[in-house]
Amino acid sequence: MLGALRPSAAPFGSTKTSQQQSWWKNPSTIVELFRGSEGHRLICDWYRIIDAAFGIESQDVQLQKRFGQLYGEFSSERPKASEQGLWLRCRVQVQDDVPVRLVTFTASEAVDVVAFLVDLYHDRGYIELQAGEPGWRSLGVVGTARPLLTARSTHVLVDATQRWQPLIATCAMNWVMRMQRDWLFFHAASVGIDGSGVMITGKKGAGKTTLSMALAVAGHDFLGDEIAALRSRTLELAPFRRAVAIRTGRQAHRVEELLKDGSFSTETFPDGTTRTRAEASKLFPRPVAQSLPLRSVFFLRNFETTPRADRFLPSTADLHQLTPMPGTMRGASCGQQIMEMAKLLSSVHCYYLYPGSPEATARLVEEIVRTE
Repeated sequence: MLGALRPSAAPFGSTKTSQQQSWWKNPSTIVELFRGSEGHRLICDWYRIIDAAFGIESQDVQLQKRFGQLYGEFSSERPKASEQGLWLRCRVQVQDDVPVRLVTFTASEAVDVVAFLVDLYHDRGYIELQAGEPGWRSLGVVGTARPLLTARSTHVLVDATQRWQPLIATCAMNWVMRMQRDWLFFHAASVGIDGSGVMITGKKGAGKTTLSMALAVAGHDFLGDEIAALRSRTLELAPFRRAVAIRTGRQAHRVEELLKDGSFSTETFPDGTTRTRAEASKLFPRPVAQSLPLRSVFFLRNFETTPRADRFLPSTADLHQLTPMPGTMRGASCGQQIMEMAKLLSSVHCYYLYPGSPEATARLVEEIVRTE
């Protein structure tokens, strides 16, 4: 979640010992190399992710800084020792001349990291590899023998020569979402219109960010453009406002004006596209509701000259159109997931939306929601 998650197999750099070059074969010995730095005090940044607390303290400065850039609006105080609840803490240690990083997870609800990641991303080329030591499990990429990481209990060793940060960050965020049994998380944008929650979903590049921002500059609540958080029991949407990644292309005129001040950075994503990264609080500083009842779901379709929307009554065949994120409903049977999605879609208004210009599409959505 710090960038697109893609398997990589970067060449391994030189090290001082052959033992370290094959670190995955003797992970317990490698862990001992980090013992001397255990007492080093690090700053732990805490975030409130809906109902769970997440803390990260890292000697890898890039990782900790990146979390702050993406999840700054979730920033919170350190949980009090007397507070009971859901929490996850991630500590990253760096040791000179050691070709791996030691990641230590502690949580109110433990998971097997390798099994968790294989289950989450089995369709992206990640598989479990043969471990080099009893009690450890290793994760790698199809077609390679060298693992990206190996883990036992709370300890995870990651190959420092590969792009390990996105995988660890994604693991942590999905772990936090997995712990929250009362919530469903979707790859979708969400907004509030006159007190009604609206979810906007569609394939990659369909226009979720563009439409949600167009609605926000028209005066509506911007709840998020990437992840939608829905309380399953009450069907209430909560804000999930991570930093927005804006693709090049046509935006609402007001959004384009906001982006012209030059204070927002650009970054190149693994797919080669360049996007502007902007904090939602800077673009849309008005306070948003803490939760809104979900009333409508718009499924984005192909672009057209003039936007239009067709309401439909979802059938079993339509349930795949709104799939929870991988960490959500983990452990639920296929039948349970189908029933949950059927319950959700039968309780809201569903529309196929064929977007046109950002402003015209936003006006259409606004009109539909207000006349429901």
